[in-house]
Amino acid sequence: MGQEALIEVRDVQKVYSKKNLLGKETRQVAVDGVTLTLYKGETLGLVGESGSGKSTLSKLILGLENPSKGEVDYVGLNPDDLANQALQIIYQDPFSALNPYLSALELVKEPLYKLPKKEADELARAILERVGITGEAIHKRPKAFSGGQRQRIGIARAVVNRPQFVVCDEPTSALDVSIQAQILQLLSELQEEFHLSYLFISHDLNVVRHFAQRIAVLYKGVLVELAPAEQLFTNPQHPYTQYLLSANLPLSPSEARKQLHQIANNIQDVELASSAKWIEIEANHFVRK
Repeated sequence: MGQEALIEVRDVQKVYSKKNLLGKETRQVAVDGVTLTLYKGETLGLVGESGSGKSTLSKLILGLENPSKGEVDYVGLNPDDLANQALQIIYQDPFSALNPYLSALELVKEPLYKLPKKEADELARAILERVGITGEAIHKRPKAFSGGQRQRIGIARAVVNRPQFVVCDEPTSALDVSIQAQILQLLSELQEEFHLSYLFISHDLNVVRHFAQRIAVLYKGVLVELAPAEQLFTNPQHPYTQYLLSANLPLSPSEARKQLHQIANNIQDVELASSAKWIEIEANHFVRK
């Protein structure tokens, strides 16, 4: 694609095992053999039903979990970048993600603990102003803000250290549609200003279509399709992708998850055969068949 690689995920698998009361061990394969490259400055959309492995894959990429097999290689980052919080995350629910006892300014200053207090204070105030939290509001705690304002504080906290890669974990799904558009616009502007790369997880396929350059589709922990956004929508190849695009999912995250789960139950005939090959059916459009 002529782009510079930032992170390479190679044949990554994550297996969780636990023992029941009788000592019998059960294994759950959350991510199974995923290989993909994330490029500098790009937004890669990640879609799939609840339990498809999206959150687990994002944790593996962020280094919050270790793969059971395979590796995540930060080819576009040096060790100093990684030590300085080059990888960040914006959560779906900013209220639960933000410490309720800290002010907006304190929350955004927290990641800057390595800097002198004056410099940290100046940087935190500047990024808060950039995301629209100004004046005396910076001294208020999360409960004093609306959902959209809290998400702005969460975004400020995530980007204040100038990371290179940010996981956006359904960052607009808890917000009203009008506020969603504002947050997406802000994320887009910050991406350009700070040269950010995004992994954008969402149940809202229309949002992903317009916000991401490429879309990866996960089904039962397996990457089944990867394509430029428009190609995926105009020429979906995998049966699961086709079901997703025809579902017309509701805006409510909880309702969308229920419907995604039903979709998964309705396509039990779609098998993930070990003999399936990863093939390129058109330029940069890959599918497991």
